[in-house]
Amino acid sequence: MKIKKMTALAATAAMVVTAFSSLNAFAADNLLEQIKEEGKLQVVTEPYFAPYEFCDTTKEGQEQYQGADMELARYIAEKMGVELEIVPLEFTAVLTGIATGKYPMAISGLGYTPERAESMELSESYQDTDAVHGFVVRKEDVDKYPDLESLAGKTIAYQNGSLQDMYTNAQIEDPVTKPFDSVNNAILALQAGKCDAVAVYYSNGELFVQANDDLAMAEALFEETVDTSVIACPKGETELIEEVNKILEEVKEEGLYETWWEEATEQAAALGLDE
Repeated sequence: MKIKKMTALAATAAMVVTAFSSLNAFAADNLLEQIKEEGKLQVVTEPYFAPYEFCDTTKEGQEQYQGADMELARYIAEKMGVELEIVPLEFTAVLTGIATGKYPMAISGLGYTPERAESMELSESYQDTDAVHGFVVRKEDVDKYPDLESLAGKTIAYQNGSLQDMYTNAQIEDPVTKPFDSVNNAILALQAGKCDAVAVYYSNGELFVQANDDLAMAEALFEETVDTSVIACPKGETELIEEVNKILEEVKEEGLYETWWEEATEQAAALGLDE
C-alpha cells in the first residue's frame, strides 16, 4: 500500500528566485511586454497529475517537471522568446496565485468553469475530452456504490478547488465533503477509513488502484463531464492571453498536444509514479 508522497512544495517554491515575487511586479499595464523585457515566464503547476504534469525524480532542476502540460509550457516560452521557470505549488495555491495576480500563468490540468472565468483570464481550449470522473473506494466496499444515488449522504473526499469538488457538490445528494490539498492525501484518508470515497479523474484514480491492492474504482460515475483544458492568467491581462491563444492555434493545427500526451502517458507508466 505504497503511495508516492508529495514533496515539500512550499519549501521548493520558497527557493525560487523570481522577478515576480510580489503583486507590485504586475504593476505594468501590459504583463506580456513585461515578461518579454524580463526574459522570463513563470508557469505555476501542481506536478502530481500524470500525464498532464508529474515529477521524474531521475532528472534534476527544471527538467524533473514532465508531462504534456509541461511540454506545452516549454513550447509557449520558446515561442515568446523567453526562459521558462516552472514553479511547483499545491493546487489551491495555483488557483489563488493566478486569481490574486501573484503569478503570470498557470498550466496545471485546469478545466474551464464559469467561476474560474470570473476571477481569471482563461485561454481557448487546448484539449477537449469526454472525460470520465468517478470514485476510488476501498476494495471491500466496491459493491456498495453502483451509482451516484448510492453515494448520497456519504463522506466524499476530493482535491480542493478541483472539478471533482464541483461535481460532488452538484451531483451527489447531501454529501459529507472532505476537501484535501492533494489527491494523494485524500487517498490516504480513504485507506485510513476517514472517508467513504475519493472523487477523481478516472484515469488518475486508476493509477492509485493499480498501485494499491486495497483500492478499487467504483461503478458510480459523474454525469455529463466534458472537460475543456485551459491556461489561466491574471484577470485583465488580455494581451497575454491573446498571445497564448495565438500559440495554441499552432499547437492545435500541428497536433502537438496529442503527441505530447501520448509520450507523457508512456513515460508516466514507465516511471510507476504511484508505486
